[in-house]
Amino acid sequence: MPRSGSTLIEAIITSGQTKVISFGESAIINMAILDQLHKNFHIEKKFKIKSNELEEFIYNKYKQYVSLNDKHFVFLDKSLENFLNIEFILEIFPNAKFLHCTRNLRDSVLAIYQSLLPELSWTHKLEDILIYINNYIKIISFFKKKYSKKILDVSLEKFTFKKEKISKKIFEFCNLQWDLEILEFYNRKDLDIRTTSNIQLRTKINQYDDKKYKHYYPLLEGFEEKFNWLLNNSNL
Repeated sequence: MPRSGSTLIEAIITSGQTKVISFGESAIINMAILDQLHKNFHIEKKFKIKSNELEEFIYNKYKQYVSLNDKHFVFLDKSLENFLNIEFILEIFPNAKFLHCTRNLRDSVLAIYQSLLPELSWTHKLEDILIYINNYIKIISFFKKKYSKKILDVSLEKFTFKKEKISKKIFEFCNLQWDLEILEFYNRKDLDIRTTSNIQLRTKINQYDDKKYKHYYPLLEGFEEKFNWLLNNSNL
């Protein structure tokens, strides 16, 4: 979800000794799938995504940003809708790993609502946000069971309290070399942040404030019966 700490994790991963190319929130995987849907829009019956066309489209898009001559390069794509496309991604990139960034679900709803994200149409009404997150919970829960060794949960709250321990776990999961300097990513002169986290990530990591949205929890009253995960007041 937006506002889940994904930009923070991106900054840390790209600050390690191994050069990790970041494409940010490129939406390239989604574009590739939508391209095939568009081409086959006239077909009434179900059709299968053509893997070779999907792969060609994706590689051509990535090549617009960086040379892909090295077959062993490491890259990161933090497009938030990638959770929908895990199966497609693994078909093209079998060595892919997924970092599932999470935070308290109540806080997540309110943080998204507060951010006024103009490019995401579902973020402007509380009920729309709740419906989207409800679908996200079902989808990511399915993939976490199916590809348990490919997906690592990263709690924003826990990370801010145990950043050294959890960052080591992330780097180990991604087969990257960890060092203590990655936690000082904010000192980088080349740090390019293009999300609403820009100001927050210019300083050291602060501990999660679990009271920040507490005064706004009454806004969610009346939705608990339909979205019972709100009652848990915890991460996914």
